[in-house]
Amino acid sequence: MKLIIKEYLSALKERGELDAVLPDLLSQLGLNVYSRPARGTRQDGVDVGAVGSLDGGPEKVYLFSIKPGHLTRRDWDGDSEQSLRPSLNEIIDSYIPTRLPAEHRDKDIVICIAIGGDVQEPVRSLVTGFMGQNTKDNITFEEWNGDKIAACIQSSFLREDLLPDHARSHLRKSLAMLDEPDVSFRHFAQLIRLLSAVDELNDSQRVTAMRQMSICLWILYGWSREAENIEAAYRASELTLLHAWSIAKRHAGKDNKTTRAMQTALTSVFTAYHQIVSEFLRINVLPYADKLHAVSSAVWGSSSLDVNLKLFDLLGRLGIDALWASWGVQRCSDDEAAARQDMLGEAQRNVEAIKALIKNNPALLLPLKDEQGIDISIALSALVMDGGNREFILSWLGEMLARAKFAYEAHAKYPSVLHSYTELLEHPQSRDDDYRKNATSGSILYPVIALWAALLQDEQLYGEVVQVQELMPHCTYQLWYPDEGSEDHLYKNSDSHGAVLANLALNTSLQDFLAQVFGECKETKNFEELSAVKYGWWPLIIVACRHYRLPLPLHLLSGLRHQDETDAGDATAAADSLSAAGKK
Repeated sequence: MKLIIKEYLSALKERGELDAVLPDLLSQLGLNVYSRPARGTRQDGVDVGAVGSLDGGPEKVYLFSIKPGHLTRRDWDGDSEQSLRPSLNEIIDSYIPTRLPAEHRDKDIVICIAIGGDVQEPVRSLVTGFMGQNTKDNITFEEWNGDKIAACIQSSFLREDLLPDHARSHLRKSLAMLDEPDVSFRHFAQLIRLLSAVDELNDSQRVTAMRQMSICLWILYGWSREAENIEAAYRASELTLLHAWSIAKRHAGKDNKTTRAMQTALTSVFTAYHQIVSEFLRINVLPYADKLHAVSSAVWGSSSLDVNLKLFDLLGRLGIDALWASWGVQRCSDDEAAARQDMLGEAQRNVEAIKALIKNNPALLLPLKDEQGIDISIALSALVMDGGNREFILSWLGEMLARAKFAYEAHAKYPSVLHSYTELLEHPQSRDDDYRKNATSGSILYPVIALWAALLQDEQLYGEVVQVQELMPHCTYQLWYPDEGSEDHLYKNSDSHGAVLANLALNTSLQDFLAQVFGECKETKNFEELSAVKYGWWPLIIVACRHYRLPLPLHLLSGLRHQDETDAGDATAAADSLSAAGKK
């Protein structure tokens, strides 16, 4: 296990990776981390500052300067501003005299060189000489290389009494099977479920469990990147984030030491999640979305079904990343203009990629599974953030509805409620009316199209959905709402929950239909009681719906109902609607 961890550490980058893991490790070792990595601020060589006692020794101040990978001559004292020696000089000349907190100035100081790999032999004598020349009565140096950090992780996160052997076995198996993402994810999911079973644990043990989940996710991500296949890491990051929230939520809204530790651990999980999602899209989707059939061809499926399933999956992934970016924009303060601009750009890039993906991949004009309405809903929620997308949305939904209707009438590959891959591959197995009725016994897809037609005030598209309902009167149109059990089960999918508004009648006016479906939102207050809503993390609801295949709650879109036709699809109103829960 130590070799596994060391291999992972050597592959980490400094920013957003090694410096995200190290503070959690130091906290778990018993140190108080008073300074964490920050972008855009002067650090005078110190990436992480901590104070406390290690191995029963006297209390000291530990100042870490972090460098990724192996330490080479160039990394030690090269032309780059990120070279290690200049950073160490800044610590000695500037940080210790002027920025060390006053309450710690009477303590001994340890300057720690933290690297993910090893100090290379050509630079070993230079590092040793520098340490010897600058060691003083109250200032010493330590080398925290990959071996030492791996040993600390193994002893503090993964030791036998904290992480049972069968749990460590799941981590090993997950890493070994990265080329088979389904198998790798299955083992990692077992690991996360074991770690998140914290009901019988105390607060300190729950914090440890959160940190273990974080470090295991980072390890999986590091190995996945080395294998150039981060599909398992993507799915694992969603699951880990949801299970981490299920632990952290019980401390949300409080202000104490445990809560702050929980928030830090949750932030580490979220950082890994966001980095994995961004990297997956940056490598696999964004460069090819605007090229005709490029993403479809890259699927390398054995049938058109594989292409269809993967494309709608990617559509949902693009949409949810755009929504997270929009969420981040709204949380930025006035003095975080640069970060706000970066996230706004990320949201806009993903929205444009959604449109390009649809234009260049005709498979996205006809879903084969009714539940792909979930991915369509996520993409629509992202598209509506830009007020210029109204006509595009209506055109896409109109083409989708026309193709679905034609396929149904022609007994071709129409959207169905089938889930089994084999059944979908052979669908339709018969032109018999009974088979067709069974395959279309219920739908969330057509109500979603009707809902967006009504929200965007398009009478023609809405009327066409009504015609489809008249064509298949046996099909139960339905929408999903959280119920009193959703808070307990949504994030871990531990049991069935939620309520369904079924037998939706579309043969009414747009206004009556909206009054019907959003009136149910007013009657069901359970959405507002969801912890992710109460504490401003509303995109978690969408992550849970995508991961566990649940329809999106209509409450997220309630603000769009009150827009005039000329304002339909306005980005500001859409953002206010989607983020209303986060402002509570």
